[in-house]
Amino acid sequence: MRPSIKNHIFRQFFSLSLLTIVALIALLEVLSDDLERSMVALELESEQTHYFSMIKDTPQTWITATTLVAFVPEHIAQFPELPPVFQGLPVPFSGEAETVDADYWVNISQTPTGTLYIAKGTYLFEQREKVFLFGIMVVGVLFITISFILTQLSARRIVKPLTALTQEISHIDPQHRTMRVSENYHDQELYSIATTFNTYLNTMEEYVKREKMLIGMASHELRTPIAVISGALDVIEERDTMSEKDKKTVARIRGAANEMNANVVAILMLARKQPTPHQLTQILLSQTLQTAVQERLNTHPEDQARLSIMPSEIDHELLSDITLLRMLLKNLIQNALEHTQGNVTLQQNKLGLLISDEGAGLPQNVRLQLSQKTPIPNGYLNESGLGLFIVTLICERLGWRIEVDQQAKIGTALQLYFPSS
Repeated sequence: MRPSIKNHIFRQFFSLSLLTIVALIALLEVLSDDLERSMVALELESEQTHYFSMIKDTPQTWITATTLVAFVPEHIAQFPELPPVFQGLPVPFSGEAETVDADYWVNISQTPTGTLYIAKGTYLFEQREKVFLFGIMVVGVLFITISFILTQLSARRIVKPLTALTQEISHIDPQHRTMRVSENYHDQELYSIATTFNTYLNTMEEYVKREKMLIGMASHELRTPIAVISGALDVIEERDTMSEKDKKTVARIRGAANEMNANVVAILMLARKQPTPHQLTQILLSQTLQTAVQERLNTHPEDQARLSIMPSEIDHELLSDITLLRMLLKNLIQNALEHTQGNVTLQQNKLGLLISDEGAGLPQNVRLQLSQKTPIPNGYLNESGLGLFIVTLICERLGWRIEVDQQAKIGTALQLYFPSS
């Protein structure tokens, strides 16, 4: 299944929102640490000023709920009562220090009369920082939720007109060539798509009109010379002045003219894709097969030894157009005989009708074309011949199916499937 544009837009916008939230949280964390350091530094500076005025010439310590302060005069080398948090630190010093019980921000400074030690507990600051971070996380989750909802709504709103355009295009019926898509779109891109598609439909409409005119002209221009040939043959036969060899030659000319006329009628009728003018009738396939084979042998008696109908216990009864069925069988037989110098057999089976020959058969790409049921390519007619092309069109018109039998070991076997099989 192909990915949806709506999902693509949603992922892009939502990913951008998540990156924005992560960057914002990281920035707030940095600002929070910097704010904490600044606040502690200000308080330590205030504490230092306060206790500096209380310094005497003797070692002293002050302990409050959040602060540890000690002063060691310059002439005192050791002060056993110095709190553990200050021990081992250099002079001067400013930074964080840890003890077993608590964490402190320590500032050790040198005064004219000694060393002043100040340690400020960071517990309250850490508590405030946790509350601050919790608030950031709550805001982040809320922002993500809102971003998710807004992104979904935005993606739907962006894709909605495109979906409407797609549905409108899909509802265009090829039978109603005047149908066009609406061009009432505010977005320039969608308006361009709609106008371009309508321009394409207008161009195709003009092309179809020209093709219809060409087919109508061909219907007259091709039938007229065929009628002249047939009429001339009738006149020649009425004179009854021909030798036996001339009669055979005239018979071949008449057969070719009749075949050309049948092909013209078939091509015109199938190319127009119009309903057949004939009534659907109940047809026994065996009788129609016999008629088609006999018509072939009447015009090509040399095929007597090559063409045969294999016996079968199955005889399909079809509700079909007798004219199209005869045309289909005639072209299948003709196509098989033209692709081999060997035998051609026709046999009914449970699936339908099997036409087998002993020659090289159809080109590989034509075989694949019949088996894969893909659209007819440009070179298909040149490679498969007019007969197989007409067979393909007739099967499409009758709703039947024809495929290459892949199990055939010699030559080519075409399996014609009937809907009732």
